[in-house]
Amino acid sequence: MTQVSVLGAGAFGTALAIHSHSLGHRVRVWAFDEGLPELVAETGENQTYLPGFAIPPGMEFTNDMAEALDGADLVLLAVPSSFMRSVTTQAEPHIPLDAAITSTAKGIEQDTLALMSDVIADTLPNHAIHTTYLSGPSFAKDLANRHPADVSLAAQDIETARKVQATLHSPLFRVYASDDVTGVQLGGALKNVIAVACGVAFGLGMGASALAATMTRGLAELARLGVALGANPLTFLGLAGVGDLTLTCHGELSRNRQLGVKLASGLTAAEIVSSQKAVAEGYKTAAAVHT
Repeated sequence: MTQVSVLGAGAFGTALAIHSHSLGHRVRVWAFDEGLPELVAETGENQTYLPGFAIPPGMEFTNDMAEALDGADLVLLAVPSSFMRSVTTQAEPHIPLDAAITSTAKGIEQDTLALMSDVIADTLPNHAIHTTYLSGPSFAKDLANRHPADVSLAAQDIETARKVQATLHSPLFRVYASDDVTGVQLGGALKNVIAVACGVAFGLGMGASALAATMTRGLAELARLGVALGANPLTFLGLAGVGDLTLTCHGELSRNRQLGVKLASGLTAAEIVSSQKAVAEGYKTAAAVHT
């Protein structure tokens, strides 16, 4: 039995934990929020971040990092990009040396302009070369609902990606291996900025044509930046590029699209972000990408 440790009890981390448990893995989830494990135990669901979805018996939530990582075969880093450095620094002493690591964060560190692979190279030097990066069109509620979804999983060595692929892949959650670490990360991060713009266009009533134009020219722009940073341009035509862009720009569950819609109503970004527990990655990524 594979031990999967999920760091981050937000919507996507919880959905990935439910999915992993459904595949027969033993699952522990580390939660930053004090009291969340007790709330999950009491209510049988993660009411704070993913209400309405039952937490399977035997799936453990804890605030104790060492407990969450004890015996881990696969560590899923399901935290916002702005917290990746602090969480992985805290986790490093407790991660088994032979554990595989997968990052699901879709963002760029604002102060350093670092991709998550750069952050992990700093904080988890013993694991960095074997870390994988998951991205693609996959809303947490779709995954928790057992609706079909396809994602990309990238590693420097594609055989590393294939090993993690074997742990997470299922008929309903299809995982495609890639060796374009830079492109898969950038596709997931940059599309959030375009999604905010699409939300603004929608909120201002600009029509479907403007939305399509923003997405299409946005795809061209993010691909140009990606190629300049060393990505394979074909990656942006796949799941981590146009696939995730389509979902995030059109899907009503998209936090980045919702941010844009609220901006169009006259609220400031700071007002919107401070009123939400869930993170819209495009808010900080927009500044990092511009820089």
